[in-house]
Amino acid sequence: MRIEASAPGKLVLVGEYAVLEGAPALVLAVDRRAGVVLEECDGDACRIDAPDIGVVGARWELDADGCVRWDDLDGSEAEPLRLITTAMETLCAGKAPAPFHARLDTRAFFLDDTRQKLGLGSSAALTVALAAAVCAHQGREPPGAQQLIAMHRRFQDGRGSGVDVAASLRGGALAYRLHSSAPRIAPVAWPTSLHWCCVWSGRPAQTAEMRARMAVWRARAPASYGLLLRDLRLCAEAATMAIEAGNAPALLETVALYADGLFKLGDASGVDIFSLEHRAIRACAAACGVTYKPCGAGGGDIGIALSSDPLRLREFRLRVAREGFREIGLQLDACGMIVSGDAFVPEPMLAGGARGAVDHGLQAGPLSHAGTVY
Repeated sequence: MRIEASAPGKLVLVGEYAVLEGAPALVLAVDRRAGVVLEECDGDACRIDAPDIGVVGARWELDADGCVRWDDLDGSEAEPLRLITTAMETLCAGKAPAPFHARLDTRAFFLDDTRQKLGLGSSAALTVALAAAVCAHQGREPPGAQQLIAMHRRFQDGRGSGVDVAASLRGGALAYRLHSSAPRIAPVAWPTSLHWCCVWSGRPAQTAEMRARMAVWRARAPASYGLLLRDLRLCAEAATMAIEAGNAPALLETVALYADGLFKLGDASGVDIFSLEHRAIRACAAACGVTYKPCGAGGGDIGIALSSDPLRLREFRLRVAREGFREIGLQLDACGMIVSGDAFVPEPMLAGGARGAVDHGLQAGPLSHAGTVY
């Protein structure tokens, strides 16, 4: 038996920080995929190869309490495998699976030469792909969005909105909002008249550290935090309405306003959302008449530039290249989780009403799951 599964990364267009306060977020799935190849193997233990974090042939089993135990690895050595530990304990639910060998591939989420992480949601994409592969191996439906988000949040020590998991699961452009019962996820159409490209800031973001600093400032200045987050929430609401209406000029305007709001939030809090690198790229964008904002927590990672004029965007690309910044080639990925192989897969895993098995390369497209409100 051989199962292959993959899931795309993400770019947050609007909603950073504010999505945790109930605002909508707009997120794009992008064509950098995490992949899992899973095959049956002999022996009593399952094996994991994750060469991108320097792990080859790591063996694990479930103990009597349903906890993953890594053979010949102490706590510090098993720490890089914490995502796999969390996923396996959740998916297996105390029942040891038939032994398998899984190879994990997240190369697409790193720069080829420097091996720096791009900040495109590799852990969320790997969570979705791994869950799809393991559940296909077990002959059952994978978890829905709510369960996958909870699994990923457990890995993140309770943090995160789940917008990255939603993008990896569904693909395409999405409007996402937290809700008390289940996350609300709806596909939206990207305006064909709006063009975009992405630029690498030159360094990875320290997202956990930035979130911690923002939490400290929020506790110290709740009124200021509330006012700034209210403005971001209003921008995010307007951006969502604009894309749902297919109004590209209004979407471009609201993205620019959201970038201004992030700039003010960073200045007020002392959190380096618009780092020196992002400020320099934004200056290039302003000189070319292009809108620019960091994607995600800011500070580093990737930013997105948008314009309805492809010639202006071309001028921006040339200018940032002269300034020493790198464009990262990304496109919208319309597919979310994809599963292929020779194992029986329950009907709900298949897209478009397909039935039976996922057979020798048949790829399931964007999925929907019971219990998830899209």
